[in-house]
Amino acid sequence: MTSIVAASVLSSALTAFFISGIDRSAAARALPLPVDLGPADALVLAGKDDLRITNADGRMSWSDQPGSRAFSLGTVHVGRILNALMKSEKYQRERDEFDAVRAEKGKEFEGRYKEMMEKARGLTPDSPEFPAMREQFEAFQKEASQWNESSEAAGREMVARHYQGAYSDLRVAVDVVADRRKIDLVMRFVPPADEIKPGDETELARQLLARTFLRAPEALDITEDILTEMNIQAPKKD
Repeated sequence: MTSIVAASVLSSALTAFFISGIDRSAAARALPLPVDLGPADALVLAGKDDLRITNADGRMSWSDQPGSRAFSLGTVHVGRILNALMKSEKYQRERDEFDAVRAEKGKEFEGRYKEMMEKARGLTPDSPEFPAMREQFEAFQKEASQWNESSEAAGREMVARHYQGAYSDLRVAVDVVADRRKIDLVMRFVPPADEIKPGDETELARQLLARTFLRAPEALDITEDILTEMNIQAPKKD
């Protein structure tokens, strides 16, 4: 009788063990794996010098210094966008008007020059009219030279103003896109694979130095987003 009771108890215990094991396995399979760890105040990574990672304004930080944070990065092909902006009607119209005025004034000077040359035809240094004609010609040369210098300076000022305006417009668009995509740092760059255009040594060096990265993931490039935001089109190659 005692052996029968012992066998019965042992059988019940084994049955309970296996059933509980099956239940635990089923429960483990049914429970979803945790997606998030935390919340936690910090994450400490062991090493020669333990590294304590914390949340600083939504960015991973590994010290109390403002620069010791993980900042997100984006890149923009600035030259491609500025070239497109400078060709836009906003700036092209003023340049066309400037060139038209300059061309008209140039024709005026050319006409006056031809008239003086016609009047001076046949004159020699001994001619009575020669001193007056020389004085008139020197005054004309001075006037034309001063106008040309003034016009070129005005042209340079206009181009600088246009580039400043285009650059300001670009920065506004960069701020909008960067805020939308949660990007902290936006760097100008030229795609590493872009062709080097012929030029002198200075120009070639400039093109090479403008290539900020020798290699960069395409996902960093937000140039197309900027173009869409500014509602402009720009070919990838000039």
